[in-house]
This record gives sequence, C-alpha cells and structure tokens, in this order.
Amino acid sequence: MKRGGVNANAMRVIFRRQFLVLSFSFASLVLGYRKVERLIGGSGIASDRTSSLFSDIQNHWAEASIQAIAKRGILNGYPDQTFRPDSFLTRAEFAVILSLIFLDAEPVREPMQSSSLNGALNGAINGAIAFSDVPAAYWAYSGIQQASLNGWFSGYHNGTFLPNQPISRTQVMAVLGTALGFESPAHPLQILKLYFKDADRIPDWTRWPTAAAILQDIVVSYPDVRQFYPDQNATRGEVAAILCRVLKLNHAVPLAYSIRGLGINDLKGNVTVAFPQWRGSARLMQDIQTVLANFQFYPADRINGEYNFETEQGLTTFCDFYSLNTMKTGVLDEKLGWTLTHADPIDYFLASAQDRNAVYKEFLAQEVAYPGNRLAFLDRGAASSRYFADISQFPARLAAKLDEEVITPSAERLRIASLGDSTVLTGTNQRVFFTPFPEYGTLPAIDSTGLDFLHPDIQEACLCVGSLVNGTMQTHWSGRNALDNVEMWSTTKIIPLLNVVCQANAVQPDANVRDCLVRPVGSPEGYGFYNLAVDLVSYQRAIASSNAAAATFKQFFTPQELENWVRNLTGNRYLDFTGRYDEPPFIQNPDLWSQTTKAVLLKSAYSDHLGTNAISTCDLARFAAMLGWHNYLPTAARLPAAQWSSLETVVRAMAMDNARYLDGAIERLHLSSSIQAPVIVSKVGFGRSQIRDRTELCYVGLVWFIDTKHLPLGDHRPVQAGKPAVLRTFSLALRAAKALNNAAEEARQLDARVAAEVTEILRRIMTHTDSIFICYRWEEEN
Repeated sequence: MKRGGVNANAMRVIFRRQFLVLSFSFASLVLGYRKVERLIGGSGIASDRTSSLFSDIQNHWAEASIQAIAKRGILNGYPDQTFRPDSFLTRAEFAVILSLIFLDAEPVREPMQSSSLNGALNGAINGAIAFSDVPAAYWAYSGIQQASLNGWFSGYHNGTFLPNQPISRTQVMAVLGTALGFESPAHPLQILKLYFKDADRIPDWTRWPTAAAILQDIVVSYPDVRQFYPDQNATRGEVAAILCRVLKLNHAVPLAYSIRGLGINDLKGNVTVAFPQWRGSARLMQDIQTVLANFQFYPADRINGEYNFETEQGLTTFCDFYSLNTMKTGVLDEKLGWTLTHADPIDYFLASAQDRNAVYKEFLAQEVAYPGNRLAFLDRGAASSRYFADISQFPARLAAKLDEEVITPSAERLRIASLGDSTVLTGTNQRVFFTPFPEYGTLPAIDSTGLDFLHPDIQEACLCVGSLVNGTMQTHWSGRNALDNVEMWSTTKIIPLLNVVCQANAVQPDANVRDCLVRPVGSPEGYGFYNLAVDLVSYQRAIASSNAAAATFKQFFTPQELENWVRNLTGNRYLDFTGRYDEPPFIQNPDLWSQTTKAVLLKSAYSDHLGTNAISTCDLARFAAMLGWHNYLPTAARLPAAQWSSLETVVRAMAMDNARYLDGAIERLHLSSSIQAPVIVSKVGFGRSQIRDRTELCYVGLVWFIDTKHLPLGDHRPVQAGKPAVLRTFSLALRAAKALNNAAEEARQLDARVAAEVTEILRRIMTHTDSIFICYRWEEEN
C-alpha cells in the first residue's frame, strides 16, 4: 500500500435496498444503512438541493452535507424533524455509523469462542471485547462490538468504553485513519503545522492519522479552516461533512471549510481548486509561494502555506506576466500548475529588465549609499564579487578543452553547445554570422548599427561576441564609433602588461612572468610582476599607485616601439600610444628578472613616454578577447609569442578590478543560479577632462561562462527539452561621457548609466535564439 493511501476494501459499500433503524430510548436518532454510490463531487455545493429534510438546518454551514448523508440513511434526525447539527456526537453513535458504512471490514481481533453468532448488526458478537459499561441490552451494543472487533475502537484502560461520552475531533480522525487503512505519512507534525495554527495542541497519538486524513482530503474544519480545534468535540454537522468527504460527496461540503492535501504537481486533468478552498490548501499554497519566491514575487523568509495578501499579490503578478486568467476565474487548474512548474524565473528577470530606464533608476538609487567620491559600481571592489573565491580557477576555465577538461563546480557531466556559426537575434528576424577572429594586423568587420540601442551617453563602444566552431573561436563585432581613436583613460594600462608578456616569452618561451621580479636595473631586490599588475588594475597601492605601476611597465620599450607594436597588432594605423598616466614610473629604469632561470629577460629602454594615448574601443575589446580566448585562437590571431603560462598571470590580475559592472549585470538579471564556471576580467578608466569639460568613464572587460538556464539545477529550474547548456563569452569596451557642470553628479550618473548599459548588453546576449552548432562534454572536479 502506498504511504497515506486508502484501503479499497475499507471503502466498499454493499448494495441493499433495506436499511436498519435503531432506536434510542433517550432520543429517536435514526442511523440507517443502504447502498451509497460513490459520487465524485464537483467544486461547490450542489445547486439542485431539495427542500430541507430537517427544520433546524436552514442556513447552517453543513446543511448540504447533512441532507446528503441523511438521504443515504447514514445519519438521520429526530422524531421532531430536527437534526440538532451543533449537538455533539457520542462515541457510541460514531461506532454504529462506522459499522454500518464499513460493513465488509475484516476483523483484526480474534473473537472469543461462541456457540452462536447472529451477525454483525443483528445480535451480539459473543467473545468480542466486553466493555463493562456496554451491556448486551445496550442499544449500540452490536455496533460497538463490531467497531472493537475491527480495531477501530479499543476502549479505556479500566475496561470501559464510555459510550455516551462525546467523541472529540481528534478521535474522529484517529478512528477514521484506522477504518480507512491509512498509513502514517512522513513528518506528520510538519504537515499539521503547515495546515493548522493550533497543530501543537493535537495529541501525539492522533497526529499521524490527522496528517494522513489531510493528504486524503477528508478533513473539514469550521469555522476557520486554518484551525483544527483539537480540544473540541465533534458535532453532528461536522461528522456529516466529514463523512461526505469520506464517501467522495465533495459537492455537498462547503469549500471554505474543506482541506485539500494536494500539491502543485497534482493540478492535472480535471483536478482544480476553487477560490474558497485556497486557504485550506496549505501544501499547494506552500508550493506556489516557493515558486513565487524564486521570482521575487513573495518573501522567501515567509513561506508558510497561508493564502494571504502577499501570496495574492505575487500570484497576480505571476499570472499577469504569463497571461493567465487564474485570478479572474478564481480556479487553480492544470494550466496554472504547468506554468508554475515550467516557468523559469530567469526568463522573467530578463524580460523585466527590458525597461532600461527603470534599471538605470535602480542603479542610480544605489549611488546614494556611497559617500564622498565613492561610486556604487566603480568602487565596489573585487572582494564584493560572488566569484572572488574563484579567481584562482579563472585561467583553468579559459584554458579548458570542452571535450576533455573538467570544469563545472558541480562535478557533473554537461552537454555544452556553442552559438554555432550564426544566431537569430531575439525579437527580430536578423541573423548574425560568426566569422574567424581577425589575424594579426587586420581590422575586424564591424556592424556599425549593432549597438544603436545603447544610451547616447555611451559615446564609443565595441562588442565582440564569441562562438566556438570546430574548436576555434569565431566572432561577431558590433560597434558605435568603434574605430574612433579617443582617450580611454586607465583602460589602456592593460596594453603594456600584455606587451611585457609577449616580449618576455619571445626571449624565453618557457618563462612564466609570475616567477619574475620587476626591479631597478642592477638591483638584487624587486617586486613580483603579479603584485605590480594587481596594483595597476585594482588601485590597491600595496606597492605603487596604479599610474606609477603602469608607467613602469611602459619603460621596457621606447614610445615608438610600443606604439608600433599596438598598431601592427590591431591594424589601427592612426592610434597614438606614447603617453604616460600623470605620474612618473615607480621604477624609472626597470628590468624583468626571472627568479627561475636567474636571467634578465627584459631591460629598460631608458626612454620617457610623454606623448598622448588615443586608441579605439575596437582595439581594447580586441586585446581583452586575445587574452581570454588565447587557447581558442589560431596562432596568426594570438598575442604574438605569448604563452598561456604567462598570460594567466594577467588574467588573475585583471580579475582584481575594483569596478564590478559585469557582476552588477549578473546580479540585476538574477543569473547567478544559471551560471557555471564564470570568468570576469576587466579594467576601468575614469576622470574629468578639463579640455572637454566633462566626466568620462571607460570600461574594458571579458566575460566567459556556461549558461545552464535551461538545465534543472534547482527546485525552480525546469527542464526545457533539447536545450543543452550554452557557452557564452564576449569582450567589450566603451567610453561614456556626461557634462552637467557638476563633477559629482556627472560621476554618479555615469556610474549608473554604464552599469545599466552593460546589463542591457548581457541581457540581449542571454536572450539570443541559439542556433546550436556543436556540442561538447564539460565537467569539473570539486
């Protein structure tokens, strides 16, 4: 038997046209038996009710239940045409009722030897338990003996039955649990507390049958369906309603007092829950609240199974978003159940973020919490990132071969897909194509209208979206003034870092810059390459200021050497890259010394960089992409001579950027639950131009992650058939500007604006209609 199931034999009712009338000396209560067909009731009280059989039940809450039971001869009224619905039912009366309903129940106790057995209801059952207060002449003797023989009642320790004692509501549940063959469900008290505010007052010995009765939909509780009233005796009206539910005469029981044990997965076919029953469907409400909490439509710390104002508001918002008419019809049905179990919160968050002005206002409101010259996103700090602890794993994730390596934190095998060689942009019929990464010295083909959606404050921008095709990174480039050479402030500091790596590996391919010291020429002491690189990126000043550290890395080359290297690599013949960053170098004449080989790899060029830096967003996005995608680019498209063993040091350093615009975008879109193996590297630049009389904010970054949005990674994450996880990666560079004649306000608005635009870029990338081209195997060990 399944846990909580009903014994089918216990529910069988034998057809008879006659019914037995038992009279009481103290009153003329009539208990009758005849065939009762199981009626699978509807969701409301029968509308074709006949005139009342009794004079005292009009407008009584259990009127329909009383009539349904009385018409079946199970529980009738008194000679004066009354039913007395609020009078208590005695133990004797309930025993007789059960012995009539479950006439075919099999005894569980061995009767004593008897010379005569006249039947269950037509004489005494000799040898059954003899209760001292139930003599053979007692009107209910046969019913009590049968109930005892069947194990429904046991009496008291002193040998009495107390037949005239009112039966409590808890005893009714305990007896029915036995009669119906219920099995104890798991965690009965937990079930009871979910449904009833007074669950703690339910006696221990009746908890499991009461919980089982809830799951079997036979509990009725009046006047408050959220209270069980365990200390109260059962009235005749209550018992009539309960018996209607036992016999599946649900149409005769008021919905407002009927308790339902179903959950969200039970809303299938014809199974529905009408509005009056919502309060009594605590398990279903708990399931709904859990889903709503995942959408942030309901507070996650108040999931309690109660249908309250917050539940109503959350369910209304959910139904409005998915165009469901549930709140209009007041019926929870299969369509709602399917939507609740298949809806992905991320789809909602992505859709809700389409209102970019609202997102911008949200971000702008966060600026208020940052005092003085600190900004909400630019100054958030790497340690605030939820992926901060993963930084040491970033290089391995970028180096992984998807069909060989072990990458995902869950240690499970995933089916990974790329975007293929083309994809259709969501909401359009536009198909964009991915082409090979441009080779050394070649400019990429840029879609000059692809970033038209960006806010006008974004003056220049370039976005490079990657897609793996046959193990090689293919790209699609979009831009706004992406080839214009402009001052990109501190974002260009990553270029001398990358140049040092390339030149060092050109001298010694197996050298790892993480093992190198940057030191004054001829000095035995120096500073770790990584440590200086972190100061350059993060402004931590552990060794030097960011400007001084960046100027130091430029000192390995003459201005013209460095500028020519950048021009030849990018194909941008008109850029300028001969300037410094407002401070002299931390080390005026450095050399790069390998602690492993005890050799100098690079020497100072003994030259100063006193010109200007003007470079395009396309160039910067390209450098970020060449760093992050090094292992998936052909040799002709890679950073020349650079080895991954050295580039990984730059990856870890750039992960320490103070600015967390990509983190903010992931948080706003609630993507953290769908992202595995993330990598975020970036560099921010910021300042107020006296020449242009405005504040400018620049940002370059690369992101890489496995999008598991369509995989069942949590209770709220449904499976979307045929949808594998998708590798998503892109690099971007942008410059935003604001002129308000108020430097502080310009900074706040620009910080919020860049955060909003990066969020929009990520949202659009996440909502591509993916053309799956190739799948890979992807795992990660813990």
